Amino acid sequence: MSTPTPRSGARGGPAGPAEAAAGRIYSGQVPSERVLARRGRLLAAGLELFGTRGFAHVKIKELCQHAGVSERYFYESFRSREELLTVLYAQLTGQLMVNFLAVMRVPGKAPRDAIHAGITAVASFMLNDPRHAQIILVEIVGVTAELEAMRHASLRAFAAESMVQLLRLGGIDPEQAQAQQGMDAGPGPLARSMEFARLTAVSSVGAINNMLLDALLGGTTANTGPIIEVALELMCNAANGIRALANPAM
Repeated sequence: MSTPTPRSGARGGPAGPAEAAAGRIYSGQVPSERVLARRGRLLAAGLELFGTRGFAHVKIKELCQHAGVSERYFYESFRSREELLTVLYAQLTGQLMVNFLAVMRVPGKAPRDAIHAGITAVASFMLNDPRHAQIILVEIVGVTAELEAMRHASLRAFAAESMVQLLRLGGIDPEQAQAQQGMDAGPGPLARSMEFARLTAVSSVGAINNMLLDALLGGTTANTGPIIEVALELMCNAANGIRALANPAM
């Protein structure tokens, strides 16, 4: 077995105090970089194994074998399988939200086009790599209280952004509506429209999730077109109801 080569200083001499504190270099990496690399491989193993075999059927030993690390290095980054799943879920939903907002918040984009782009972004992220949908929609459900709280927070975040575009599609300026609500004495047409939009957004997110889950379980993950079309029509029809509530005299 070869011994590690001590890191040389800037001029080729022995490593200085700062370099020694950072640790010795193996394969071009200092210790902190190796820790991050092992953590990344474990997360990649979680995505693959949880996303194909299911969280309940994967042991820590198998995660480590897939990641190419010993079991002691698992506990260097995670306390349990549940913690790895939690971090993985946060990464996936974080990236999904980035993709979603990138197409929903384009300045000057028509509300219908924004909604269509948002639905497409979600469906593509989930079904182009079915492991994403498996983990986000199936594997994290009921595992821990923390994951349940994160799951509901994610649903609310997507619903809140969808509500903004629903209001715009229904002919209501979201910022003006919020300001007006603060001045209204009671529940008038605007308040009813706002609540209708909120509930519609919540139900739309749930409906899209269920259509994605149906595709995942039914083995039709390549067929995203109908899901996008149906979800868009549901939201456009709801926007007509929002418009009518806001303008009862029409």
